[in-house]
Amino acid sequence: MAKSTEKNAGDFTWAHEIRWYCKNLDLFHFIFLVVIPVAICFIAPHVALTRNSFLMALILHIVGGMSITVDSLTSHTDTVPGYHRLWAHRSYTAHLVLQYFLAIMGAAQCQWSILWWVQHHRAHHQYTDTDKDPYDARRGLLFSHIGWLVGLSPAEWGKVDVSDLAMDPVVRWQRRYYVIIAILVCVGMPTAIAHFGWNDWRGGLLYGGVGRTIVTHHSTFLVNSIAHAPWAGYRPYSTKWTATNVPLVAILAAGEGSHNFHHAFPRDYRNGIQWIELDWSRAVIELCEKLGIAWDLVITSPDETNKGQRNHIEQAGLATKITMDWKDYVHQADRGRCLICIKDVVYDIADFMTEHPGGAELLQKFVGKDATEGYLGDTHLHSTHADGLLATRSIGVVNR
Repeated sequence: MAKSTEKNAGDFTWAHEIRWYCKNLDLFHFIFLVVIPVAICFIAPHVALTRNSFLMALILHIVGGMSITVDSLTSHTDTVPGYHRLWAHRSYTAHLVLQYFLAIMGAAQCQWSILWWVQHHRAHHQYTDTDKDPYDARRGLLFSHIGWLVGLSPAEWGKVDVSDLAMDPVVRWQRRYYVIIAILVCVGMPTAIAHFGWNDWRGGLLYGGVGRTIVTHHSTFLVNSIAHAPWAGYRPYSTKWTATNVPLVAILAAGEGSHNFHHAFPRDYRNGIQWIELDWSRAVIELCEKLGIAWDLVITSPDETNKGQRNHIEQAGLATKITMDWKDYVHQADRGRCLICIKDVVYDIADFMTEHPGGAELLQKFVGKDATEGYLGDTHLHSTHADGLLATRSIGVVNR
């Protein structure tokens, strides 16, 4: 976790970015995200947009956007809706039928498999606004919107634990048949519906298929770019990150615009609690709960969401109960206790190991060691909610 190589926002000059893109240019994503949209602008004037094809494209866009934001899993680790709230953050549990539906519709958005999507999204949360953040907002809107894909470089992303997904049957099934599902549902289905429904296969292909996918892409990518632009929104829950609440993005991205709330409370199935923090995906998840196909919705307590300031780690010492020397601390950890030490305060995190967004393996590396730099360092800025969770687990202090 050395800080000496960490770049600052001023280091990302145009010269630096041009060299980086030349080195890491991903031809597939360049064609997919730049060439094809430009080509469609020239083709669209020659293909009439009928009312039926427009309505179909709109419905598919809404359903597709929801599938990315509302997906979930059954294990009790970190999730968010769709690819996001279900599989990435474990914010709720979903019935197997709902999981397969979300996996199929998620694949149709052409944002790659659940496993790949969750990997970069968890890295984004764990390493926000650092060199290891896949869509580091410090590098500007172009990079955080599509540049990180055009210059795809997964080797630079921070390491995260996705072992909870690697063995999941739905995730494995979708990964195996991803290309087939994406082609059939993204392109084949709207083309066939438009052809047999109102004799407009060209409109179905262009507007309901390819064009709609591009719109969904950029709606989703706004969360990475505009919702991380401090000038675009407001930050009522934490000012430690670039993440902001942007109501317009919430409208366009199925409720994902309250990004400051989400970064402060990533496990919450909601993306905000105020009326202005619009969240369509929240409504869908709540409907699924009423239908009995979603349950165990994770909600942050009002006491935590109402905190306007961060609880400093030093305050945790007020709740300590015992004093031990460093040798005793290490000995207890070696005997199996999940203890970590931050600024000489000892915490028992046994009940939190499987719930940590970065995975149990990340926490295990700090058990029996001094985790101060890991928790308070610049690699990842923890939220107010994280501080509160940590404080409740303090058991004593180390007397060195």
